[in-house]
Amino acid sequence: MAVSADPPRVFPVDDFVREELYPGYRQAFGSQPFVAGPVRPFSLADNERYWLRDSLHFSEGMVPASIATLDDAQTWGAQLGAEIVGVPPTRGSVNRLAGTHVYIGTIDVDTQWQVQARAARFGQYVSPILADFGSYWSMRAAELTAAYEHFDHLDLAAMSPAELWTTLKDAYAFHRRAWFIHFEVMYVLTANYLAFYALAEEIGLQGSSVSSFLSGQQTFYSRTDEELWRLAGLARSLGLDGALTQGSPADMLIRVRALPGGATWVAEFDAFLAVYGQRSEETCRIDTPSWIEDPSPALYSIAGFLAKPTGFDFHAARSAAMLERDAQIDAARRSVNGSDLARFNQALASNQAANFAWWNEEHNYLIDRRAAIPIRRATLALGAQLTDAGRIADPSDMFYLFKPELFEVMESGGSGRWADLAAMIPDRRAYFEHWRERGPSLPTMLGTIPDTVPDPIMIEVFGLSGHFLETLRRDPAAGFGTGVVEIRGFPAAKGVAEGVARVITTVGDLHTVQPGEVLVCGGTTTEWTPAFGIILACVCDTGGSLTHAAIVSREYGIPCVVGTAVATTMIKTGDRVRVDGRAGTVQVLG
Repeated sequence: MAVSADPPRVFPVDDFVREELYPGYRQAFGSQPFVAGPVRPFSLADNERYWLRDSLHFSEGMVPASIATLDDAQTWGAQLGAEIVGVPPTRGSVNRLAGTHVYIGTIDVDTQWQVQARAARFGQYVSPILADFGSYWSMRAAELTAAYEHFDHLDLAAMSPAELWTTLKDAYAFHRRAWFIHFEVMYVLTANYLAFYALAEEIGLQGSSVSSFLSGQQTFYSRTDEELWRLAGLARSLGLDGALTQGSPADMLIRVRALPGGATWVAEFDAFLAVYGQRSEETCRIDTPSWIEDPSPALYSIAGFLAKPTGFDFHAARSAAMLERDAQIDAARRSVNGSDLARFNQALASNQAANFAWWNEEHNYLIDRRAAIPIRRATLALGAQLTDAGRIADPSDMFYLFKPELFEVMESGGSGRWADLAAMIPDRRAYFEHWRERGPSLPTMLGTIPDTVPDPIMIEVFGLSGHFLETLRRDPAAGFGTGVVEIRGFPAAKGVAEGVARVITTVGDLHTVQPGEVLVCGGTTTEWTPAFGIILACVCDTGGSLTHAAIVSREYGIPCVVGTAVATTMIKTGDRVRVDGRAGTVQVLG
């Protein structure tokens, strides 16, 4: 991409510069784990770099206790993974906080010698893993599963405070380990995918088509959706659909239990939760319950499915996705020959065996949406005992203590500090709520918008493509007249659909999406997947070829455009829009 001749555009961080992370808490150096840089509030120096609002993973902000798990994930985990794997252009990601909201940036490698040295190390590390990725991932998945077997079966209620404290420390240690695994695997698979992408471009194919060559594999989350649709169908056959489409989730279950056949359905629902319920709605958020604790998201999904009379044929959708995939692969093979065809087949086989499009969905149930649950359970159990002892007012007050504060007071064995900590909790709760309300109005990016971003994950998962950056460098409204507005993005899943837009900025509003609408959002992750069975199309501000919305839209056979940068600001709920997933355009018709 040519370097822009225009001066760089800066979205100042000045309004978000803070010394305190929360009322009463300033970070001490060394209080957080990091390899190349810590999580911290913005400083004026951050105007010199770019920062992307990560509403993809953290839409509502972070309570104090969750900042430690954020540290483990996008800071320490990403940086250690990049350093050990030796990713040539990046030392990983780093986070800043605008109030309680997460922005992500990268730590680029900026000398040619370092790039070359890391590239040599990278090849030595990655090659053995790619040679037998199935065995490698099975080993990592077994390690994670064994940890969950341990934590899930602990009788926390029977533990003493000392035993609970040991369990909580173990849970933190496991969480950190899980996130190293996450980024180790992600960097390996990203590199393999990008090599295939570059090869496709070199031999005359479209690099953007590579992700479609890898579709059609079932994941834990697609199985979850199939089970949710099965439960919706069972409810309809038992005459329970009316009870499941009105009122709050708690009211739904009360009404269902009172009806003939209700006990049968609830037993099936409980069995579903036992298998699929160990998931939370956002990454690293230990203040949000899992489906086991609060099944509202699952019940809302079932209610949405019942509002669509025709249901959803997973077998037909998967078969169509696989036929389309195979047709695109055949067309690609026909367009090249000789050594180029041999190289294409080799790269395809490698990427099918180490499939990033599949893994990027599959791994979430083992890491992103589950790894913080043991910390949450142990924190609440310890909080219940501290509440009984008069140290705090409510177990959930524990979420408003920073990890270093908690470690200090628990390790010291004294009680004097508890009164000071408890006194700060009301102000911290108010601070969190203030910033949660401000969340939807925060800028997509802060700091200096760059011409290019070298980090492969930022390009392919977060969608920081040349087009995305160019859109942000100009006035988002420039060029939009009074006629039909056309927004451009990355063509993620082909097809054309026209319908009424539903704009949402947080997964908490996902239940408002109605069958036949076009979902417009900042970006989606696995907890959004159930909506794809009822929407006509999906449009996202962020995302690239390997983002969740792109992958799932291809599996569900609906048009998708990602990486628009401005869709949620240019489109309003109720607007009629036309989405062309092949061209990567969204027209706002009025």
